[in-house]
Amino acid sequence: MIKKKIFQKKLIKIIENKYVNWEQKATMLERVVLEDENGVEFFKDLILTHKKPKIRKGAASILGYIKNSDLTKELIPRILDEKDWTVRYALSNACVKHMKNVAVEKLIADYENRIKSVETSEKHKLNLIFTESLGYMELKEAEPILTTMLKEIGTKRDQKSIELIIQILYSLGEVGDKSTVELLIHYSADNRYTTNGIRNSAVHAIDKIAKRLRFSSKKALLDSINKE
Repeated sequence: MIKKKIFQKKLIKIIENKYVNWEQKATMLERVVLEDENGVEFFKDLILTHKKPKIRKGAASILGYIKNSDLTKELIPRILDEKDWTVRYALSNACVKHMKNVAVEKLIADYENRIKSVETSEKHKLNLIFTESLGYMELKEAEPILTTMLKEIGTKRDQKSIELIIQILYSLGEVGDKSTVELLIHYSADNRYTTNGIRNSAVHAIDKIAKRLRFSSKKALLDSINKE
């Protein structure tokens, strides 16, 4: 235990170094990890259990820059367990850097396994974290399940449904698929099925897609769609 703490202090010193970038930190950390046969496990443990979100986030961010790391395959399930959104963001990005679209597939598989057995009281929280994390991954492979979840909600507008709709719309904006714009326009309309939160999230998503696809404005994006 003492050995582990001493070793992790070395890793934390690298994580907290303000004078080097993430890529440089990754290079430094890789060297240190090789100093001990349990180095990789000690590093992984920082992401999983360190009490400070800042350290977990820093370790997850560095993970994205470590060459040929298989750790992300092991840590995909952690995304849905992590309580801090900044850590989920960093870990989602790291997984995508190493695994590309497979990261989305693995996250979906993990979610589908969990949702079958999770307590009813925890389902809403799991849905929010899952849809949020798909947005963080910013890959088009996430679009089908996000739109399917929207369809499943249908016209339900209880508080939990509204919260989930808002998160899904936001994540669709992060995914940035042009094919979802018409759907987003539907949710941006002022009618009895939308709230200010839903409309704002839909508008934000459209703006995000326009920027991601390098349109000069939302209007330019919509004009492009109308011409198709």
